[in-house]
Amino acid sequence: MPDRHGSPTLLDLIAEIEDDIGRADLNAQVRTAISRAIRHHQSERLHFNERTLVFVTTPGVDTYARGDLGEIADIYAVDTLVLIENDQPWPLHRAPESSIERRQDASDQSRPCRFSFFDRSIRLDPVPDAAYTLRLSGHVKTPGPAADGDTSPWVDDAGTLIAAWAKRHLAQNVLRDPVLAQIQDGAVRSAFNELRGRANRAASADQIRAWTL
Repeated sequence: MPDRHGSPTLLDLIAEIEDDIGRADLNAQVRTAISRAIRHHQSERLHFNERTLVFVTTPGVDTYARGDLGEIADIYAVDTLVLIENDQPWPLHRAPESSIERRQDASDQSRPCRFSFFDRSIRLDPVPDAAYTLRLSGHVKTPGPAADGDTSPWVDDAGTLIAAWAKRHLAQNVLRDPVLAQIQDGAVRSAFNELRGRANRAASADQIRAWTL
């Protein structure tokens, strides 16, 4: 049943798929198909996996990764990185990691003005000389539901897509049903286009533009 906020849960999605394929004896296979569907689409930029992350620098430390903010390691794309000082935002310019590596001097510490995103880490240049608040916006991995009673954008906003992808997977690899696989292939494309269109509309100024990743 839906969670206390009325959102569908993992168990709801499993029940929906089992009902659609008319099989209640494939629970393990349905769970696997859902997990693979979510994993397959994690790298797709959709309206619900755009995030804003905030972290604080440490004087003398130029690189920030999972140990500093767990979600940094789950970033797929960085749109902006802004330093906040006295309530004033100062955008940092993105530079190739090779440029920062070549020019950076650990003894020359000041307010960062450049950054790179490399090896699932944010690297700042110059090396911070104080604790600065940084605000990052971009495409960040959104976890799927961990337990049966959990919800997630993947089973709510993207539930139609995940169900269609999972049913196509089951049709191809478990049920061996090419007709069902073909039907669900079209359903996958339709659901994905709807989600991508929603993301494009949210990111545009009265124009629909495709994401460039």
